[in-house]
Amino acid sequence: MRSGDCTLGHRVVRQLLAVSLAFYGLLGAHAASEAQSLPVISVERDGDTFHVTARASVAVDPRIAWDTITDYEHMREFLPNIDRSRVVSRNGARVVVEHVGQFPLFLFDIPVRVRLAVTQQPYERVVARSESGDIDGEPQTLRSFSGSYELTVVTIERRAGVRLVYESHFEMAEPLPPIVGDLFGTAMVTKTVRRQFEAMLREMARRQAARASIEKPQ
Repeated sequence: MRSGDCTLGHRVVRQLLAVSLAFYGLLGAHAASEAQSLPVISVERDGDTFHVTARASVAVDPRIAWDTITDYEHMREFLPNIDRSRVVSRNGARVVVEHVGQFPLFLFDIPVRVRLAVTQQPYERVVARSESGDIDGEPQTLRSFSGSYELTVVTIERRAGVRLVYESHFEMAEPLPPIVGDLFGTAMVTKTVRRQFEAMLREMARRQAARASIEKPQ
């Protein structure tokens, strides 16, 4: 290769890297600006494992918050990227749930299939861990998952509300494509978590408003 061609090639590579880093920076700045309002989302990556934390305080009755978080059969109606959510079995405080959907990643979607063993401590805590087994004859798409919701009753503008803290740790069965995963993996996970967490909060607020309307004196 001639020296001129080599120099041109290096310049093109540097420009592509600059564009990629700038795009990633915009995504990070967008997440940071939103993180200053409710909810607050944090995503960290350690190799192929993602660590997620989401926090928010919402002015709804604790029972409504609980009923929304544990409404597994209807989650596809109010949470994005979930095609199906069903209860496989119930045994006291233990529930086995299957979720099927997609994980949006840049220009394409990654299928998600996961079975969770959920332990419920009413109005205080929900803990979920991945459980082995195929779904619809297909392998699960997460190698491991553990997550929890913590609910704490708080006072918001002189009325009862709930502080929610969601934490999870998960690893995909198949690593993200190297180029996309390295540059945009954390930003995309942050975006997906934010969309789902905000949708959960909106559904709580909708149910609270519906109940207030029913209970309003005629």
